Amino acid sequence: MNDIVPGQACRIFALHGRGAVRQRLMDMGLVPNATLTVVRTAPLDDPIEVRVGATLVSVRRAEAARIEVVHA
Repeated sequence: MNDIVPGQACRIFALHGRGAVRQRLMDMGLVPNATLTVVRTAPLDDPIEVRVGATLVSVRRAEAARIEVVHA
């Protein structure tokens, strides 16, 4: 997910984290087949703000690297 630019939509293909990190991402709505849009990045490029449905979520770059996406 780190390569998606602001304004671009994509679909989550898989989550590669395990344990608490994976569960936290899923609790925020970042689940396989969910569509998300990258809204913006912070000034120092970390974190990333994404829209999942009607919810805005901030994700660290390290966590975003564990989310495999395909273009929507």
